[in-house]
Formats: sequence, C-alpha cells, structure tokens
Amino acid sequence: MKHQLAAILYADVAGYSRLTGLDEKETHRKLDAGLNLLTDVFAAHDGRKVHEAGDAILAEFQSVTAAVRAAVEFQSQMSARNAHLAEDQRFEFRIGINLGEVMHDRDDIYGDGVNIAARVQELAEPGGVCISGTAYEQIVGKIDQEFDDLGHRKLKNIAQSIHLYRVHLGDVPSGAEGQPYFDFDTKESDRGALITGRCLCGDVQFEINQKAISSGYCHCRKCQRFSGAPVTTFTTFPQAAVRFTKGEPKYFKSSLIYERGFCANCGSSLTGRYYAPDMSEWVGIKTASLDKPEDFAPTWHLGVESQMPWLDIHDDLPRTRCEESPDLRKRWEEVGVSNPKDWKYFTVSN
Repeated sequence: MKHQLAAILYADVAGYSRLTGLDEKETHRKLDAGLNLLTDVFAAHDGRKVHEAGDAILAEFQSVTAAVRAAVEFQSQMSARNAHLAEDQRFEFRIGINLGEVMHDRDDIYGDGVNIAARVQELAEPGGVCISGTAYEQIVGKIDQEFDDLGHRKLKNIAQSIHLYRVHLGDVPSGAEGQPYFDFDTKESDRGALITGRCLCGDVQFEINQKAISSGYCHCRKCQRFSGAPVTTFTTFPQAAVRFTKGEPKYFKSSLIYERGFCANCGSSLTGRYYAPDMSEWVGIKTASLDKPEDFAPTWHLGVESQMPWLDIHDDLPRTRCEESPDLRKRWEEVGVSNPKDWKYFTVSN
C-alpha cells in the first residue's frame, strides 16, 4: 500500500433518517443532487471523489486550502438552495476536513487521517464546516477565511484529543443575533435542545433555552479569589434564556458593577452578571457547572494582567487585559468611574 499525506474531506447529510421518514422519494432526489454538486465542486478545486457510502462522501485534495475553499463554495450553494425551505425541510450536509497520512489501496484511502476527518464532520453544524488543528496550521493567514476556535475535543474511537476549528461562513449568524430559542415547555422528546447545569450538591439547578453568546477564560483577581482557582471559564447567555428549575443562587456584590451567584449550601460558583444599570442583558454561567461543559470551549482570555506566571496555557486565542475591555470600561463609566486605575478602589475586596 502507498502511504501519503493528504487533505481529506468527509461530508455527510444531517438528519438523513428523519428526512427519509418525511418523504423518502424527495430525500433520495435531493441526496443525488447534493452528491452530484459535491463531486462537481471537488473537481473544480482539483479534488478527487474517493467513494460514496449511503448519504456520505469522501474526497481527497492535494492541499488544505483547496479542500476548505471547495467546502465553503459547496455550503454556499446549498444555503442558496435551502433558502426558500422551512428549517425542518432543509437538506444540509456537515463537512469535516483533516490533514493526515492515508494509505492508498484499490482507488480507496484508509487510515487515521480518514477516521479523524469523519469524526470532525460529526461536530460540524448542519450546513457548516469543521477542520482539525493539523489542517488549520496549514492555512492560517494564507486564506481569506475566518475561523472559530472550538478548543480540543475528544472524538469517538480516536485516542488523542483533536484541536478543532469551525469555518466561519458568511451567512452563519454569530453571537446571540439570529439564534433560535427553544421552548422551555417543549415536549419531552425535544428536551435535548435545552442546555442544563447544576451546582455540586444539586440544590441549585438550571436550564437554558438559547445558544451561547460566547465562552472564555477569566484570569482576573476577583474571579481567582471567588473560585479559589488560578483561572475560571465562563459561558455567556442572554439573561432571559436562563431559568432555575430548582433553588436559586445567593448573590454576592463584588463591585459597583458586578455580582456573583453561588449555591448557599455547597458554595459552588455558578454565575456572574452586571447589575447596574441593566442586569437583565446577559449572565455568565461558570462553564464547568454545565452538564456538558465539553461543548463550550473558550475562544478568548480576559484579565491576563493577573494570569499566574506558573500557569501556561498553550493556545493562540485572543488575550485581553481588563482595562482593554470596551464592555468593562462602559460599565464603570456608567457608575462614574472612568479611570481603570481607580477600579480597585470601588470593589468590596481587593
């Protein structure tokens, strides 16, 4: 067998079984059209379709750049085709891309490089594209495309964790804008759409009915003292999207602009939010208190002026000092404290 380094693209239809159950004939027609379009796009970017397996397709490219450009072009065309359809009727593919060594045999390819591409695909959103860290390293700064860092993920049947990146497609909304709400009172079969979490003892439990705005690390001295840890992770949600299903946090006013929620029984750190003048805007949930924290990888660092010198986090995420945060500056100015050097004098404890 011939071994070779290759850019591997794996695409699969999202929710294929459900679509087939709704209209088998129409679903097969759309599958045929989608696979034909994929094959044409591969060829236009010097890619080679290796094989099809049901609703999935495997392709090989000579470069990661070509693979990513092909994926973006295809998803753009599919988005246009789906634009007039109801959300539950859209025919969408997930795409995963990896750079790895493959084995060539009888016009097919095998190996971990292929397996990782298939697993990366599973973490892409319908209509989206995810790539592995090895692929990202080859194109960062070389292609006019933005990426969201998803952090390291453990993939099924893959021994090592894989660093993943999401290709930021132009028509995919970012932050809270355009994100769908899930009904709190949804039928039982759909409750998997809700995000849930709790404190250590279980006296405080909550659920969230909207996707996260962002996730990050905080190294600030206040978070360090409150948590007893050198760094905390937080995931931000709209305040209206969070409801407590058991108990309520007790709140501690840690400064003129911020309060922190915790369980009064076990002491678990749970939330953080601005309370003046409009505390209803959003709430930060401590990521580790979520039932599936692995789904909320940090994408930036805050408060790096207080980062412990013995804590070395190897990533290339954006890093911001508290005084450089426009949001923090705005909040302090609203309470009449505009100079960041004075912030420490207007806190409960330093």
